[in-house]
Amino acid sequence: MVNDQLPMFGEQSLPPAPISKTTNIYLTKTVNATNQKVFDYWLIPVFIGEWMFGPKVQQEHVVSLENKVRKGGDFAFKVNRKGTEIEYTGEYIELDIPNKLVFSWSDSLNPSCKSKVTARFLESNNKTRLKLKIKLDANLYNEKDSFKEQWSARCSALAAKFK
Repeated sequence: MVNDQLPMFGEQSLPPAPISKTTNIYLTKTVNATNQKVFDYWLIPVFIGEWMFGPKVQQEHVVSLENKVRKGGDFAFKVNRKGTEIEYTGEYIELDIPNKLVFSWSDSLNPSCKSKVTARFLESNNKTRLKLKIKLDANLYNEKDSFKEQWSARCSALAAKFK
């Protein structure tokens, strides 16, 4: 007997299991500002609320932004998206001001999934080449395109702040 014959005996066939595979997302964006200015926009809550969240990225509004900027410090960013409150949390793993920032990233929709974000800020002629690498939690593999789209929108919103 083969598996596809089981349903005729009253068994329910199970949906395929989600793919669980670690993947990296890479994004690059040029910003018309010094690396120190761009770096600051990643860490100062009032600036974070202007580009990382809100209507420029998704249909949402910022509820609160809390940030303890230091190695081992943490952050909690809350947004309301279509009536659902979502909290993004993480910990700063590495701070090399104004050249590199590494932090963990998770959200309240998938609290057990922790991704790792590395942002490099390379300055040349008062412009910054932002190089982003997101090591996506293996359990979020099926959502990789959505993550890439969200972070791409965030990087574009950040660059637009300096046009």
